[in-house]
Amino acid sequence: MSNYLNTEKHLITLQAESEEKYLAEFKSGTYTLENPLIVENPYLINPLAAVICFNTDEETTAQITVKGKAAEGDLTHTFATAKEHVLPIYGLYDNYENTVSIVMGNGKTSEVKIKIKELDVNRALYCHTTSEYFGKDLMIISTTTPLINSAKTVGFDYAGDLRWVITNKQSWDIKKLANGRLLYTSYRTMQKPYYTVGLMEMDFCGKIYKEYRLPGGFHHDAIELENGNLLAASDNEFEESVEDFVVEVDRKTGEVVKSWDLLKILPREKGNAGDWNHHDWFHNNAVWYDKATNSITMSGRHKDAIINFDYDTSKLNWILGNPEGWGEEWQKYFFKNVTKGDFDWQYEQHAARILPNGDVFVFDNGTYRSKNEATRIAPEDNFSRGVIYRINTDKMEIEQIWQYGKERGAEFYSPYICNVDYYSEGHYMIHSGGIATYRGKHTDGLGAMLLNKYKDEHIHLTLESITVEVQNDEVKYELKVLGGNYYRARRLSLYDETTKLTLGKGEFLGGFGVTPEFGFKVKFKDAGVELPAKHNLSLILEEDRLALRATFKEGSEVFIELQGENESRFYSVPTVVHDVTAACVSFEEQNDNDFQFYVSREGLSGDYHIFLDIDNKRYDTHFSANL
Repeated sequence: MSNYLNTEKHLITLQAESEEKYLAEFKSGTYTLENPLIVENPYLINPLAAVICFNTDEETTAQITVKGKAAEGDLTHTFATAKEHVLPIYGLYDNYENTVSIVMGNGKTSEVKIKIKELDVNRALYCHTTSEYFGKDLMIISTTTPLINSAKTVGFDYAGDLRWVITNKQSWDIKKLANGRLLYTSYRTMQKPYYTVGLMEMDFCGKIYKEYRLPGGFHHDAIELENGNLLAASDNEFEESVEDFVVEVDRKTGEVVKSWDLLKILPREKGNAGDWNHHDWFHNNAVWYDKATNSITMSGRHKDAIINFDYDTSKLNWILGNPEGWGEEWQKYFFKNVTKGDFDWQYEQHAARILPNGDVFVFDNGTYRSKNEATRIAPEDNFSRGVIYRINTDKMEIEQIWQYGKERGAEFYSPYICNVDYYSEGHYMIHSGGIATYRGKHTDGLGAMLLNKYKDEHIHLTLESITVEVQNDEVKYELKVLGGNYYRARRLSLYDETTKLTLGKGEFLGGFGVTPEFGFKVKFKDAGVELPAKHNLSLILEEDRLALRATFKEGSEVFIELQGENESRFYSVPTVVHDVTAACVSFEEQNDNDFQFYVSREGLSGDYHIFLDIDNKRYDTHFSANL
């Protein structure tokens, strides 16, 4: 007997169904300012958001105020004139009866109560700032440890109160686009341990407007270019290497229009950092475009190096970091230190960027603080920091001109993740989100990996995050969160002049292409024997791909076979276990011999019965799929 796989709906589709349902209710009823339709968590992944729907006889503006627990926490926004009002409400509190006041342009008023239940989410241990300084903004921190149920991507206001949350397992950076939406990773994975299918445009309700699916997936970082396109960290040939590829994505189509391969720019084996490995030899965690020099800057954690190359030609311009181990032929790309006073090279750094004046700003994790194992610094004696370097590319000289974090020592030490942000000259954010202690001692271990290592001893593992803002060398803001590590921080406003809820289903852009078939055809006489339970097979038919997850012995020869009416298609499932020395995010608990493989639905049509061929034995999965 064969069971047909049901298609698992994409979140875009589920959100469209949710929206259609509440809009149908809105149109079928008589909802007025005095008696509006209130829809909590309308897009399924943000329970601290709602929409309020009502009609008015005339076109008029609507001003809403989400009342804070104190007046300083009030969030106010005025929506454009309309007769049919569908108003997005952000910044609600959980475990609280929220009040939303509505003032119409014609002078009519109303008040709405929205009671939200308590959420299982990590809270701020403290938030030291003032409302005068921080205003109506939120500090949004993206989880890197979603294996911990309470470690969600969250936003805190000036008082440290939770005002925003995303409940599904997503991480990486969050940036605000010119159109007011958020640039965020897709929630779907493509490869272990954390490579996702691409990027999404999402609003503060959690509504997804676009998913950009990239052939090589996405990780770590992306930015919006002046022309509207996206520059994103991706992968090329996964089995050869990872985290050494950058793509430019056409914003209208999702297609890759330009790409850069670091294997063609840098040596793979030179200048290696303490956590280097052959497969993940560069470990890029940042992309930045500098218009003044028409160049791209990237951060190679596993080279202790920030690199810069020409956008048009890919020609390497410079390398910033300790030149030890790079060999004589590469020394011309490095800077000579001319700092008078305190100076340190950065190690296993994150989130490098070029400031408007050409300075380089980066989070220096400081992992090991040496390229030589014999001279490594112990974690309890180490530090992390935000640091600004001034570079002279004519003289190839470097000066360290500012830093924050070294003076705090090990309490601010994060051996992975983290970022910095620039607001204006002298006004910076430094986010140390990867702090970990085991049995009270600071560790070089990465929180996202320690969760697996110490899965039976979580009581002895403490993960935390500290986010600081400094203005003219004065600490103006500090947020501390326990119970997880947090990849990056962004200070964002929920409401501004770009705020707009656009109705209608989101779009799927780009694609995976046609999955290459293995170069032989085999016809079996037998129907296939029963698949042993030890393989833990999972088959899921998504809207755009067939997802296989299973357990295999490393090095096994595995094929997924799609048997159609007239022919079979064979796809080779890689079973090589790659060395992972830096898992920045842990989306799910996985063992070395757990493998995942995806067959794109592009180029496929019709009914296919699914077999697994493992080491020359053919197994019937008893599943079919209509592709």
